[in-house]
Amino acid sequence: MANQLPIWIIIIISTLLSSIIGIVLYQAYIYLKKDNNNFNKTNITIVDRASSTLPYWLPLLEGLQNFGQQILPDYPFSLMSIYKKTLMPIVIFYVTHPALAFAVFFILYYLFVRAKSPIPDRPFIRFNVLQSILLFLINSLLGATFRALPIEFRMSLYGFMLCNTLFWFVLSTITYAVAKSIEGKYAKIPVISQAVRIQIDNRL
Repeated sequence: MANQLPIWIIIIISTLLSSIIGIVLYQAYIYLKKDNNNFNKTNITIVDRASSTLPYWLPLLEGLQNFGQQILPDYPFSLMSIYKKTLMPIVIFYVTHPALAFAVFFILYYLFVRAKSPIPDRPFIRFNVLQSILLFLINSLLGATFRALPIEFRMSLYGFMLCNTLFWFVLSTITYAVAKSIEGKYAKIPVISQAVRIQIDNRL
């Protein structure tokens, strides 16, 4: 029966499902929307690249709080051990200080998103800050929606698979965005990146 499947099989299935969905969405985005990036790519400094990775801590911690805390204990012990020694103390601090996320959100908005920002205009940094904020809001919405589901469903096999899929969606999008930031390139997350570009174009 389905409820008797080993946990590692469930993890593999839901991870593969997440990967397939991500690949399909990305290929569809590339096919339907060719890159029409009008940003200046020749003036992206090392400081821009490093600074652009920092805002992604916000959606990462939100995703770990909403989904990682529920599924990581069921992962192999070695992975859980690494998580406990690295990210778990930060996540615990994040969870015990809920006002911190909103404070960081409004600081980022004030410094980078407003039309009259006190920070010199750096399109690459602004793009990644806006994208991280949007990912944070999406993670918050997904987390609130998942918690609103009946507890019987959340504790079931299907609830676990849904939670695992959402976790890998969050982790893969953030990892991809950070990798592109380090490369000095603009990420192309379907729908999300396009929405950010439209927002930036409206402020130019």
